[in-house]
Amino acid sequence: MSGGGAFSRPVFAASLAVALLLGLVAGFLIGGGASGGVRTVTATSLLERRQTVTEQLTLIQTSTVVRESTLTVTRTETVQVERREPEVRYAKFFSLERGDGYSVLRDGLNRTVLLVRRGHSVPQGVKADIVVQVPVQRMVLMSATHVALIERLREYAPDVWDRVAGIMWGGSYRWFFPEVERRLSDGKLVDVGAAWSPDYEKLIALKPDLVVIYTFEGDPVRSKLEELKIPYVVNSEYLETTLLGRFEWIKLFGALLGLDDVTAKVFDLVESKYILIARKVSASMVTFGLRPVKVAWFSIYRGTIYVAGGQSYVANAIADLNAVYAFPDLRSTGGAQVSVEDFVARARDADVLVVSTDLLTSIEALTEELPQIAEFKAVREGRVYRFNSNIYQLGYMDTEGWFLDLASMLYPDLFPGHELSYFVAM
Repeated sequence: MSGGGAFSRPVFAASLAVALLLGLVAGFLIGGGASGGVRTVTATSLLERRQTVTEQLTLIQTSTVVRESTLTVTRTETVQVERREPEVRYAKFFSLERGDGYSVLRDGLNRTVLLVRRGHSVPQGVKADIVVQVPVQRMVLMSATHVALIERLREYAPDVWDRVAGIMWGGSYRWFFPEVERRLSDGKLVDVGAAWSPDYEKLIALKPDLVVIYTFEGDPVRSKLEELKIPYVVNSEYLETTLLGRFEWIKLFGALLGLDDVTAKVFDLVESKYILIARKVSASMVTFGLRPVKVAWFSIYRGTIYVAGGQSYVANAIADLNAVYAFPDLRSTGGAQVSVEDFVARARDADVLVVSTDLLTSIEALTEELPQIAEFKAVREGRVYRFNSNIYQLGYMDTEGWFLDLASMLYPDLFPGHELSYFVAM
């Protein structure tokens, strides 16, 4: 069952407001771009790096947790993440209910998807829009974010890619997952074309058990799949307003692939590290009297400025780190367009600027788009960052690493020696 999103606040250090996204939705959905000459990180190298991060975070586990004035409670506690059933706690746009030999999934269109274990009969009295036999044996994925979640499962389920027959956008951009590149090259993974207009003949030839898609108003793919009687489920992780809510969609794949135990293990790990990072920042701000950092998160295209909405996963991740977002009143859960005048007025005194693209690679390029930015505090103090090209794929797979990068950019003294993976200093 859907948990609505918040951190079950008793566990989290008060003013944390879990939520996240702009990275611009389109970027995360298609996930590519040229590298821009920065340090290369792949899924393989992340496995080694994650162990180092785990060792660093164990030092945080006994940190004093100071509750904010909204709770008027101060106490010390040690983080212990217990093994739980893979129920949905943060995501708002899907849910799972367990039965005997079956599960009921509510997908991104709020359709009832009945997941029946192979060898079990369809339960009496359970109404569903679609019935899917699980574990799914031949799946087709539409988005790079879907690919990222499957790749994260591979750490504990090495053969998981054997269940994926095809992907959309396969040959359209650079992959940071060596296993995906290898399978595309040797034909074990078939590229079925663009997500907005796939090659339906190739798709039919794959005989998929299920296609995982994202959808939008006027989407032609969904109606075509229905016409072809190809079963699909809708993944709407890009609409989630929290980092953990976005990543929790890994549980949908766990349910489809019969890997509930694996997804529970992975999600508990990500959740615990996320909480530990936020707690370290919260406790350190009280201990050392740190001033909240002000952050502006934006992109510029041909003179038009887009910022992360005040209810986006980006704004909420910033809040989870006790920082101040420059546009908190913009009620958008995704991106929002602002005027140059408004942007300059709000962002000129920001301590940190994050440029949410990998297309602008230098301060010079940034000032060509917006000359006024040369006088911004963050520019003068050298605290401007942009997206690394791998953020669209690896940054989603490694959600806790993304959050740690953000924390180290906002509070570098708290994370000495940390090397950024998904952001690049400009």
